[in-house]
Amino acid sequence: MKFLIIQENGRHTENRHFRECFCLQRSLIKLGYVCDVWGLGHDNFAAIPSFNTYDVTIDLENYDTGWVPDLSFVSSYKVIWSIDAHCQGIDYYINKFVNNKCQLILQATKDYLNKNSVWFPNCFDNGLIYPKPSIKRADVGFCGNICNRKAYFDFLKLNFNFVTDFFVIGDEMVNAINSYKIHFNKNLSNDINYRNFETIGCGIPLVTSYNYQYEELGFKDKANCCFYNNTNELLDIIESLLSDNRLLNQIANNGYELSKKHNYDIRAGQLIEILEKRI
Repeated sequence: MKFLIIQENGRHTENRHFRECFCLQRSLIKLGYVCDVWGLGHDNFAAIPSFNTYDVTIDLENYDTGWVPDLSFVSSYKVIWSIDAHCQGIDYYINKFVNNKCQLILQATKDYLNKNSVWFPNCFDNGLIYPKPSIKRADVGFCGNICNRKAYFDFLKLNFNFVTDFFVIGDEMVNAINSYKIHFNKNLSNDINYRNFETIGCGIPLVTSYNYQYEELGFKDKANCCFYNNTNELLDIIESLLSDNRLLNQIANNGYELSKKHNYDIRAGQLIEILEKRI
């Protein structure tokens, strides 16, 4: 199979090599497939691809400002990769699916599955994200954006040695996560965000808001991560981890082992299995 991935290039140089299109491209090439990337901001953007020369075209989570072409005429097998349906709503992707006459939606959030989609959870690039020796800067840390998390940040600052690294991206994001004893996460909605996988990929204990999808992905409370439903549970969990180095290290090690099932190489293999059954 020959792949074309359509996605806008990263807008921040520090984070560009972490872009989904490049991560999946690297993994598909490892598996022996031809895979090209095209979209706004890429060096090849001015050269419109010969779309019909590809076997599979993937429209990968584009916030379209008018540059994404009409794919309805394209004869290849067409896939929408939906990552942010929890932010944009599922109708946006369904409309793209219909208008472009696509055959499949890769859906990162299980709640939005329909007859035209398969569950394709988020993951991480283990060639970029991995454990690094680091002096711990804080007992608990968070790397990401504020969004709906401010009340939790205030609570953590009040009770623990807690640091926030807002909009720290690329390699510095990996360094930041590795500098915490525990990484706090709160998903935005019904999603399982990237930071879950990136955290365990760094071998750092993950403490995150509960969602039923975790269990189907192999995340187990107090075994390879920790779940909370409210601030009282969050307080108890972090206190127990910080008071028991054995438990802290056990969860870190088990989480890291779990991460080996959720990297882009694994997802690329799963994608090939999905497509071979459908094309």
